[in-house]
Amino acid sequence: MTFRTLAAALVLLLFATPAHAASYVKADFSSGVFGGDANVRDPLRDPFFPGDTFTGSFVYDQDLIPAAGSGFVNVFFNSYADITSIPAADAFKFNFGPYVFTLADDPTAMVQYNNGAFNGFFFNTIFTLEGVNYLFKMNGGTITVNSAADPFGQPFLNGYTNIGNQALANATPYTIASPGAVPEPATWAMMLLGLGFVGGVLRTRRRQYRTAAYV
Repeated sequence: MTFRTLAAALVLLLFATPAHAASYVKADFSSGVFGGDANVRDPLRDPFFPGDTFTGSFVYDQDLIPAAGSGFVNVFFNSYADITSIPAADAFKFNFGPYVFTLADDPTAMVQYNNGAFNGFFFNTIFTLEGVNYLFKMNGGTITVNSAADPFGQPFLNGYTNIGNQALANATPYTIASPGAVPEPATWAMMLLGLGFVGGVLRTRRRQYRTAAYV
């Protein structure tokens, strides 16, 4: 094996090593429509009804959870160091009746915390029902649906997201692969030492070969 081949192999191994050791967790959350006829108005009464429940999931970075006593803090999904390596449907997914929303529908979405505890999301997107556009909004623990043409008018749907850490379910570690990660300084140092070692071995072998040739 030549020095160039060994060097190339070391570089590939280096860039296959993730550069960020964030503690990511994926968890499920639940939401719903408030009961009472006033909370779902035509034409949204089909497919939505008072009392409907919904499910979703998201990934959060434990390193970015605010401390207790910090009040309301919003953490952008795009502030995660590895967000470009997390599929949009893993980062945030919400099953809203017949619709499925992901982070791709609102890349500026945020997770909200209240004194370090989960407090819902800030997420906005447009969906179409029977040819009419509607604005879906998550604002902390509340959900509303307005006409996209009149976003501040009376909502056609009022709902909620269950908040508090106790409202999160099936929390499991989330691992991502970052083949294109930028190496940390310590990793660069290890690579250079490795290349130096390989180079030294090859130079020693060349000297031994030349000495043997003249004997």
